Amino acid sequence: MDLVLVDEEISDRVIEVKEGESLNLNLAAFKAFPAVKIDIKVARNATLTAVFADFSKGEGRFVLNVYLEDEGASCDWHLAALGNGTSRKVFDTSVWHNSPHTTGSMSNYGICRDESRLTFTGTSEIKRGSKGSSTRQSAKIIVFDPLSDGKCSPILNIDENDVTASHAAIVGKLNEDHLFYIMSRGLSMDDAKRLITLGYMKPIEAYFTSDSLKQRIDDAIEGGI
Repeated sequence: MDLVLVDEEISDRVIEVKEGESLNLNLAAFKAFPAVKIDIKVARNATLTAVFADFSKGEGRFVLNVYLEDEGASCDWHLAALGNGTSRKVFDTSVWHNSPHTTGSMSNYGICRDESRLTFTGTSEIKRGSKGSSTRQSAKIIVFDPLSDGKCSPILNIDENDVTASHAAIVGKLNEDHLFYIMSRGLSMDDAKRLITLGYMKPIEAYFTSDSLKQRIDDAIEGGI
């Protein structure tokens, strides 16, 4: 089952993925930042694949809670966010392992431009009794300009021994050598940053099935610089 939500369609909601089902959730924001809360409950042997391409402006907090309720439930989450102007955006994404043999993966990627602020936070929690479960959380933010800033705060809460759990967080400046090399090929600073942004953000398109939505993402990357 596919569920596609764009801009104003991204709203507070509770979603249930029933036993044995698969849900592909595609989120894309191009206007005002969607300050909302989405709770998703994933049942036995059900699969959630969710992706968010965020190119919005403004400020707010996006909260996602995925509850892996029964054995065999799994979640795969991918976020790509572009901060520009004076935007202030917080993404709080969490996965709660409530049963044995559940699998959760979260990948959050962002770029900060101008005077924007971007924060990735969230919890991966494996409750006692959830043996054989696996959880992974990664977050990376590239800071392009001196007045922009990023923060990554992944949290692991593990209350069971027989599990696999990991997290990684990186906030770093744009590689000046990388930028210089591209400009040495005759490109302007803006064109070089556009190419770097395209390289960082474009992979998110692979999770979208709509060609028109992929084109909107390309246009948003171009317009973001």
